[in-house]
Amino acid sequence: MCEAERCIECNSASILYDETSGEAVCRDCGLVLGKVEFTPPADRIPKSAPTSPIAYTSIAVGTEIQSHQRLELKVARDIERIADKLDLPKIVELLAIFYVRRIRRNMEQQNDQNTRLTRTELSAVSVWSAIKQLKHPLSYKEYTQKIKPIIGEVNLMKIEKRTSQFIENTPHIPDITLITAHINKLVSVLESNAVVDTYYANLLGRYAIEMVHTKQTLLKGRRSDLIAASAIYAADGLMAEYFALQVFAEFANVGTANLSAIAETFKRYAPQVPKESATIHFIENLFRGVF
Repeated sequence: MCEAERCIECNSASILYDETSGEAVCRDCGLVLGKVEFTPPADRIPKSAPTSPIAYTSIAVGTEIQSHQRLELKVARDIERIADKLDLPKIVELLAIFYVRRIRRNMEQQNDQNTRLTRTELSAVSVWSAIKQLKHPLSYKEYTQKIKPIIGEVNLMKIEKRTSQFIENTPHIPDITLITAHINKLVSVLESNAVVDTYYANLLGRYAIEMVHTKQTLLKGRRSDLIAASAIYAADGLMAEYFALQVFAEFANVGTANLSAIAETFKRYAPQVPKESATIHFIENLFRGVF
């Protein structure tokens, strides 16, 4: 249970500890406090996962929304719009909401008006922080360009410097959707750099994604980009053996030791090799003088 002594929103010491719902709620403003702030009472748990990040804000269900809580709801809606337009996985939205809570709480504790962020700034930096934490394959330049027509122009680099101290040491949250995105992007880069042709690139990507779905226990506690690179390297090793370990590791910007170890595990539990790879493997061996 949450052990909060005072409300982080209104500084009230009147905190209700509800054993039934598992929530700690401020009696004065209705704010849900502590690590259980995202867990609703049992009678309000939906049968399916919420489709909107607004469901994960700190506003207690059924309470009157105070003026100081409206900003969080507006930011949640901005996050939803950004994620929708940029086609981001749901996990990015949820982590962004977590960052909104953390940034606001820490900035308010400083009690300095000059450190406050606007709604637009808070929305932009929270989503970008989630993208970076989850290793989503979206660059800084791509992100700033894409959000401009949605929420306007922001000096993201400057905002990051002001908020980085509040979002450090956040545990990594792997997600199969992000790993799939990394696989598709890395395969696309291999193709665009003429490392592999389009046919093999598509085959490689499909097989690597199939591997990830088959052995999801490998995802826990590991970076999404490392898992993606390992799956691709394993898929190539079983199909054509195009890639040398050192060269591919440098191309994918991952360490050789981890890449090799995870790839070997993927190989042990790999689904059946695509039939289309037989021709590619035959041609490769022919060129190498195996036959």
